[in-house]
Amino acid sequence: MTEPRRKSSRSSKQPSAAQRASATAPTESKTRSLAGRLPWTKSKNKSQSSQGVVVTEARERPQEKKQGGLFDPDAPLGPLDFFLSFQWRNALRKILHDSPAWSVSLGLHALILVALLLVSVRVVSQKPLSLTLEFAPQPGPPGIPAVVLPADAPNRADSENVVQELAVSEKDPVKDPAAVPVMNRLVPNQESGAVRSARVVGSLLTGRQEGQRRNLLAAGGGTDQTEQAVQRALAWIVRQQTDRGAYAGLWSLRGPYPDGGSEENRVAATAMALLALQGAGNTPTTGDHNKVVRDAWESLIKTQTDAGNFAPASDEHTSSAGRMYGHGQITIALCEAYGLTQDPKLEQAAQAAIRYALAAQLPDGGWRYHLPDRDENGFLESWKNRGDLSMTGWFLLALKTAEMAGLQSPAIEDSFEQVDGFLDQLRIVSDDPESVDLGYDYQFNPLNPVRKFQPAISAEAILGKLFLGTTPDDPHVRAVVDRLRVESPIAFPESLRKGGRAVEFAAIDARGMNHAVKNIYAWYYITQVCHHVGGQAWREWNSDMCTLLPENQESGGFDRGSWSPAHDLYGVKGGRLFTTALCACMLETYYRHLSLYGVAEKN
Repeated sequence: MTEPRRKSSRSSKQPSAAQRASATAPTESKTRSLAGRLPWTKSKNKSQSSQGVVVTEARERPQEKKQGGLFDPDAPLGPLDFFLSFQWRNALRKILHDSPAWSVSLGLHALILVALLLVSVRVVSQKPLSLTLEFAPQPGPPGIPAVVLPADAPNRADSENVVQELAVSEKDPVKDPAAVPVMNRLVPNQESGAVRSARVVGSLLTGRQEGQRRNLLAAGGGTDQTEQAVQRALAWIVRQQTDRGAYAGLWSLRGPYPDGGSEENRVAATAMALLALQGAGNTPTTGDHNKVVRDAWESLIKTQTDAGNFAPASDEHTSSAGRMYGHGQITIALCEAYGLTQDPKLEQAAQAAIRYALAAQLPDGGWRYHLPDRDENGFLESWKNRGDLSMTGWFLLALKTAEMAGLQSPAIEDSFEQVDGFLDQLRIVSDDPESVDLGYDYQFNPLNPVRKFQPAISAEAILGKLFLGTTPDDPHVRAVVDRLRVESPIAFPESLRKGGRAVEFAAIDARGMNHAVKNIYAWYYITQVCHHVGGQAWREWNSDMCTLLPENQESGGFDRGSWSPAHDLYGVKGGRLFTTALCACMLETYYRHLSLYGVAEKN
């Protein structure tokens, strides 16, 4: 009885097949087995449940949201999708997907380069660096400037006394230069060496009047060709005047024309332009170019300082040498303008410029790049107190022009005596006592006794001597003039012809090699010297000048009427305005100044 009972109890605990199957199922499947998708709901399909079929839940992936982009054809990117029917994004996508990686990189870098080219870069201009050097005196032409001029000029003479001397001179001022009688021949007092009377010198400006110019042109050997060349040159100069901005009315030494000078110097550029314009009779009130001249003086006088010099802002970096050259030149033009117009405003400016010129005279009687070097005890024994002849020539003519305009004073006459002694120091003395001295050197240098003949310097010295009373019959004057005509004739490189063929430079004598190089600066002074000497010297010089200058003037284009600075000894320094203004003044010589010793004979 017992054993059957145990057996029945074991058999009652024996699991069924369905239970064994479910027991062997993984725990995760068992928990996720569903009947009607819910764990507590029985399946309505009994046949399926009776067979042990387990319904499992299929986990659904969330649907990814499409994001529009450059290559999504269903998401419009911009206006192009509305105007273009071409599936451009599909095409671009295909190109990018099918292209190798290096081509995509190349295209991207190309786009970056194009973007950089389109970016505008602002260039900040830097002011040029200005260096001031000092050199011991050396023989030869002027070099790098040594000293920058101070703002206030040291007072060589009492400023108040100078003003009074200019205002209450014992000699009557010339109210109308044309009213002064023309002297046929002037014979200075050679024994006393006295300076000519201002009344006589004042007549030198009368030839610029319209009625006088034509007569003097014919008497001096001028032609219609020379006058036409002058008119073309003046027209070119007028076109170069600045017409707007802070420097309206002035000229520039560097442009806007080609072949400008090596440094800016508006004072010198304006001075040379005005010398050429006024030489043909143009003043602030008369002449075809009167407005041009008037605008120039109105603009320039505004830049005059209390010391008497002129300092436009553009000349801030102009060398001290350039400033002094400019002051000598502008003082000549200013005294001319006053002498031709008697304008009180011009007189006041001219007197101030003369005071500055007198204060700048060095103790040896000359002028150079700076004012005198002095201390409380007076002038110093310094090489800075030695003048040079190139600078002195401009200042001597400035003071002489002041006399022509009636601005004479004892201070000016005292200055002439000092200049005369300075010129004598620079004469090249011949070793032969019986021979004549044949020229002048640039500057006195006690450390170098060797003297060098320089054409422009020698011509300046002879012109100064003529204005200071030496006659053309003086043997020294005749000898230097003859040497100037031989060694520095008017000759352009393209004009050196013989028998219709150009002369080879190698065939030119070594002493005359400077024939192949233009020296318009020397020609300018030699022309004036020969004009005042007259006779054969003027006839032969004018014969070349009245032919070669018009022939070598620019005949077309923007430069029509000018003279090129190419192959000129000082062309790089002065530029095209420098050469053009001086050539115009040379062709005006017939009437620009009356001859000191009578009308030059006709060629």
